[in-house]
Amino acid sequence: MSDESRELDARVDALRRAGRYAEAANLCLQAGDPARASDLFAAVWDWPAAIRAAEQAGRYAHAYRHALEANDRGALTRLLGVLPDHPDQAVEAAGAAERKGRVVDAARLHAAAGDVATAAELYERAGELGEAARCHESAGRYREAGILYERRVREDPHDGEAALRLGRILAHFGRFEHAARALQIAERDPEQRRSALGILIACFAALEMHEAAVACLDRLRALDPALPRAVPDFLRVTYGDERGLAAYALEGGGVHDASQLLAGRYRVLRPLGSGATGRVVLTHDGFYDREVAVKILGVGTGSQGRDAYARFAREARVAAGIEHPNVVAVYEFNPDGPFLVMEYMAGGTLEERLEGDRPLPLAIARHVAKSLLAGLEAVHRRGVIHRDLKPANVFFGAAGDVKIGDFGVAHLQDLGATLTGALLGTLAYMAPEQITGSAQPHAATDLYAFGCILHRMLTGTLPYPGPDFVTQHLESPIPRVAARRPELGHFDPLVTRLLDKAIDARPGSVEEVRLALDALDWTDPDENALERLVKEEQRPPTPPRQSAAPSAPPPALERFTLLEPLEAGAWLAHDTLLERRVRVEGCDAARAAWLQHLGQADGPHLQAIFDVDVENERAVLEQPEGEPLSRALLDDARRERVQAELEAALRRLHAAGLVHGDLRLSNVIVGPGRAVLMLPTSATSSSPDDDPAALAALF
Repeated sequence: MSDESRELDARVDALRRAGRYAEAANLCLQAGDPARASDLFAAVWDWPAAIRAAEQAGRYAHAYRHALEANDRGALTRLLGVLPDHPDQAVEAAGAAERKGRVVDAARLHAAAGDVATAAELYERAGELGEAARCHESAGRYREAGILYERRVREDPHDGEAALRLGRILAHFGRFEHAARALQIAERDPEQRRSALGILIACFAALEMHEAAVACLDRLRALDPALPRAVPDFLRVTYGDERGLAAYALEGGGVHDASQLLAGRYRVLRPLGSGATGRVVLTHDGFYDREVAVKILGVGTGSQGRDAYARFAREARVAAGIEHPNVVAVYEFNPDGPFLVMEYMAGGTLEERLEGDRPLPLAIARHVAKSLLAGLEAVHRRGVIHRDLKPANVFFGAAGDVKIGDFGVAHLQDLGATLTGALLGTLAYMAPEQITGSAQPHAATDLYAFGCILHRMLTGTLPYPGPDFVTQHLESPIPRVAARRPELGHFDPLVTRLLDKAIDARPGSVEEVRLALDALDWTDPDENALERLVKEEQRPPTPPRQSAAPSAPPPALERFTLLEPLEAGAWLAHDTLLERRVRVEGCDAARAAWLQHLGQADGPHLQAIFDVDVENERAVLEQPEGEPLSRALLDDARRERVQAELEAALRRLHAAGLVHGDLRLSNVIVGPGRAVLMLPTSATSSSPDDDPAALAALF
């Protein structure tokens, strides 16, 4: 350091100690050290001077931070234009912006620095769905982009650019019908009209809607008369093939025939059931890459058909507006089908578990009852009465979560609907006022049906077994639980109130019923003291940890019958709620977080994660049927298929940013119809490139 530098430092330090920061800063400026001057100006909150000095020094992130402190909008705007040319500083500035709550600025800066994943997350958090979608699209994450564009168009149907971008993505994936809907929205925007029409022609051509394609071409030629007059010629010029988009629309990497899909989007896998007004099928939604249930309306013509359609449309409006863990989610209503796209509940229905006149174990009955009440409370809060609550409309998810579905006869109080159709529903669970039409449906109407379900879960039989349900519901004395199970007589006061024939005599709200249920003793009388002691000794300690995403509410241990101990303190157990074998393991908070990450890679050839109960440090995982790969007898064809299934499982893990790192013969279970790769027990330092090599070594 030169004598001049030492002298300058001494003078600056002396001025700073004397509190004369501005003089010290100006001295630094005169000496050609604007960076130091900027810090000194900032120390005395002279933000304009600090900003100028930082910019002079090329410290744009510092200048942006000072502008944030000063709330200097001009400087902030100017620096947001400069920082993208300095990616490292842009990231630093983004952190400052986020800390100050300027989430959109932080997103812009992350995008400028090339971190589009973080930018997309921040834009979405700020409600800027279009910007978030564009970030995903720029990174080639078209599915994520499409989902956000779809949300944006739903939020603002006048956003022509979002509709156009959504239409392009859907068309790329062969979803021509859905793409056409988005593009028709985009066509209304003068700035997007030309582009939208060009793709719309190709979509209609792919759907073999030739007249619609010609009409779109006519509208486009009104904007540009030089275009070809015939649709095939237009497609050949625009797309290089007279088939247009249909020639190379991608569906999982290959050409797909849109005519084989419902609405150009849902591929039917198998039937799930049918009823008086339609059928339900399991489908694969290629756009969201998930399995969904589709309820397809099938009714006759005339007034009956119109009434059935009206009820179906009402179900769509009601169910789609309710988001609750104990109500089956409705994703889409397609009026042209018409069909309803719903969450697929893999665990079946309560009706299936009540067959054979067997009561449910009390722990399970309590879980179902509390879940139904939570769902009903959400429904009633929306001014909706279900009116068809019955075990066939109570569904189980893969993790044992319980949800209410099928709002086909729900009654909207705020619409002032008449009693037309009051006899819809199932007589075995129907309240007297529904049968007679003597009163408008009320929360107590659903609670009557809940009382019938509770009685059946406790005793195994309906309160009124029929066949003359009408007379029994209207005139017969209220049956007692104690008549069939004397040891459960303490449930009678509540069940009797729920089944009272007078609507005003029943509990007035779900909350009242919930408090009454919580006050009851749910100890299973069939479990004597010795059996309880044995069960207690069989409980897994709190060993190594395993598995996945929490569900509401977590399963009680009484739901699982422990069968035999497994390695690392785990237990093989029988899930009495879903009638299947599972693996019950210990799980602390760290293990739960790891398994939640693993849950992002969920697929048919990866061990499923059913539930995590962090509070009780317990996790429930799939216990696949079959033999370890070391003992499985495979011919060449089966061997190739197993290897391909394991490769698919690894691709899902790698796509989620995970590495397996522990591919062993014992970690592969080969069962009937599929092979399952067991999940890794902990994170690994291995590279994604190590997994394929390990897999090849297994074979």
